[in-house]
Amino acid sequence: MRPPVPRFVRWTVALAVLAALTLAVFQYWGTSQYPIAIAPRGQAEVQDANWLPTRWGPLGPADRDLLVMIRQAGLCGGSSGQQAQKQGSNPQVRTVAKRLSVDYGDLDKQVRAVAGKLGVPLPDQPTVQQQSWLNELSGQSGPKYDRMFAQHLRVTDGEVLPAITAVRAGTRNELMRSFAANAAALVNRHMEAIERTGLVDYSKLPAPPADVAPAGPPPAIDQVVNLTPIRATAGNNASAMIAALVSVAGVLIALGVLGSTGRRVRQPAGAQHRSAPRGFPDRPAPRRRAAHRW
Repeated sequence: MRPPVPRFVRWTVALAVLAALTLAVFQYWGTSQYPIAIAPRGQAEVQDANWLPTRWGPLGPADRDLLVMIRQAGLCGGSSGQQAQKQGSNPQVRTVAKRLSVDYGDLDKQVRAVAGKLGVPLPDQPTVQQQSWLNELSGQSGPKYDRMFAQHLRVTDGEVLPAITAVRAGTRNELMRSFAANAAALVNRHMEAIERTGLVDYSKLPAPPADVAPAGPPPAIDQVVNLTPIRATAGNNASAMIAALVSVAGVLIALGVLGSTGRRVRQPAGAQHRSAPRGFPDRPAPRRRAAHRW
């Protein structure tokens, strides 16, 4: 008869097996729900240099470029609006110019506040091209001034709006998303107000694209900025359930085997060895045989 296994040994082994199987199941469950993306070292370093972490989410190059663009457009639009209120000959132009001057002033406050929170430096003057146009506009008067003012601002708004909507659609930064939405609404209002003057020559506007390009293939893994967990599919759930059932079955088998090794072999009361006959201690007691009937 084998010696019984101590109880604490059995429970120690059982708990170790249970812990190992549980850890394996949780590791399998975790890795089955999240994608694994490995970016090349060189591209990852470039990506880290272009994307800056902020409390509102990553800040990309397009986000910073939009803040600079809006700042310069506001400086140019605000100056032309103030000028048009004095030099414009059309009452509608003067009304629109007053509205643009107020709106661009509010937008300029917003862009400076957002840029300050995100740590983006902003210019203090319009671009060289915008300054040249302001100088040319100041030399005009009468209806020619009105047409030049309306046409140029309509072209500028048409160029800025696609950049705003692109950032609004793809930015990873929550603060930029809100700012871009406000800027897009304001530029749309300006375009409608300028068009109501009747001074816009649509034939001189940039030609629209011939067709809308279909959505391209998904970006490569090394271009993804944020990896978000994907929901577990039915296959992942089934595999995880099978792994869990197998682990439970393994634990039950281990407990059963350990429990059986620790049991003592008990014999029935009538099967115990009878004492040897007196005077013959080394001889076993004679077996009783059933009487045969003849």
